[in-house]
Amino acid sequence: MRILCLLNEGADTGARRWIDALPGDHAIEIIELAKKEFSYAELVERIFAADRVISW
Repeated sequence: MRILCLLNEGADTGARRWIDALPGDHAIEIIELAKKEFSYAELVERIFAADRVISW
């Protein structure tokens, strides 16, 4: 399963605990939205490619 974690304000301790608790056999991608590493189109592609999206 591909899980995409979107972090609005970076990885705070609560978000980091939840991410660390996700099963290790899943492909987990973490994107910090404040860093603006991707264009809007790339972000939308990554969202639709994921099986599950979690946002903090």
